[in-house]
Amino acid sequence: MGNVPVILMCVGATKAGTTWVHDQLSAHPDCYLRTIKEYHYFSTFEPAHWDKKIAETETEIAALESTAVLTAYETRRLDDLRSFLPVILPRTVDPAAFGAYLRAAPAGTKLVGDFTPVYSIMQGKFLQPIKAMGGALKVIYLMRDPLSRLWSHIRMSAARTSPNTFDAACAAMLQNVIAGQEGGGIRGIVRRGDYAVNLPKLQRIFGESLMVMFTEDLFTKSGFNRLLAFLGAAPASADFEKRVHEGRAVPMPAALRAGALRFLRPQYDFVAKRFADVPQAWQDAMAEMTTAPTTHKVLI
Repeated sequence: MGNVPVILMCVGATKAGTTWVHDQLSAHPDCYLRTIKEYHYFSTFEPAHWDKKIAETETEIAALESTAVLTAYETRRLDDLRSFLPVILPRTVDPAAFGAYLRAAPAGTKLVGDFTPVYSIMQGKFLQPIKAMGGALKVIYLMRDPLSRLWSHIRMSAARTSPNTFDAACAAMLQNVIAGQEGGGIRGIVRRGDYAVNLPKLQRIFGESLMVMFTEDLFTKSGFNRLLAFLGAAPASADFEKRVHEGRAVPMPAALRAGALRFLRPQYDFVAKRFADVPQAWQDAMAEMTTAPTTHKVLI
């Protein structure tokens, strides 16, 4: 492909380290990642959604343009938004146009990308256009210990929707997950961690272009450099102590832990059957499980 940068699509999972990867790669000399992390380009379908995306982009551009003195980051952000606006104004997905936007990078850039976790739960027909961007494509999907990922996602959602009753809201949301309820955002939380549904779909669509990593392995020198090798980037150091969007801390209610593990058992079983070595955190959770029947209902 000559000097044309590879496009990286980081498609999830939500709360599995995608922002951390974006931050580390942003500092890598082989990579050029714009100030927009999640484009949601391939997940925008309805006219109203395009209108909202365009309005938000134009509003931010206007705000930056009215700022007397811009920081270096704000200057980059303004340039990124200005060049992204023509890509979304047609209000339709154009993979070639989006690919050209991502690849408009400084000379010598080897890797550009889009980090939108919601892509992992989309239907296959909406993922297929990603392959039409042209040039080389790499896709990564991160899998974090299901129980840790679920609790982190619940805490993020509760902090947004119920900040004044945070602890109680977290417990109620977990109880609703265990009970198989789908309202109040529960369906989305569960689907974003449904490896048993999402992973086979991604493997079918992207084949050898897809790399699957455990989040726990990613936060090691060898794991991070294995990711860089897959992406065609030079080995580099990373800030393994940095945590991004960690959210408000609250212990998981002990009375709900066993139920949550039973609910998630299909995820542990699915991954354990397909990967020879799972991280210690996964093994510990699997050892803790009881033989009680599963309550999990796979969401399509």
